[in-house]
Amino acid sequence: MKTKDKIYCNSIGIYSRQLTKRKSYIVEEISSENVKICNDEGRLKWYPRFYFSLSNEPEIISIQIDDKIENNKSDAIEVTIEFSNKEKYWLTFTTPKYLDKILDEESYLSSKHFIIIKNLTEKSILSTIYKLDEQNELIENCKKY
Repeated sequence: MKTKDKIYCNSIGIYSRQLTKRKSYIVEEISSENVKICNDEGRLKWYPRFYFSLSNEPEIISIQIDDKIENNKSDAIEVTIEFSNKEKYWLTFTTPKYLDKILDEESYLSSKHFIIIKNLTEKSILSTIYKLDEQNELIENCKKY
C-alpha cells in the first residue's frame, strides 16, 4: 500500500458509520500501522491498515433460506449464500430452545457452522448474515459447498 492507492474495506470493525465493506477509498497518507482516508462522513481520518486490502472481496449476490421456518422459536434451518465469484457456502441457523431439545437427546453438540439466534425469521437471518459479513466473520462461520 502506498499514497494514492485505491484500497478496499474488508471489515468495518467499530466504524459502522464511517466505513462500508467492499467500498474503495484512496490512501491520503500512510504509516506502518495505519492509513488515512476520506471516510463515508467525508472526513479525513486514520484507520488501522488491517481493515483494508488492495483487492476487493466478492459480494454476496444471493441468500437462500433452504428450509421452511415451521417454528420460529425452536427450529433449525439451512441457508445458502452465493458470492459474485460463484462460490457457495451454507450454514445452519437455530434457536436456543432447539439446541436445548437436541441436548436432551445427546450429551453434546459440536458444530462450527451453527448460528444461534433467538427467533428464526427471514429478517433476523438476513440481518445476522450481513452483520457477520461486515465484520469479516461470515466465511469462517460457513461451510463451503
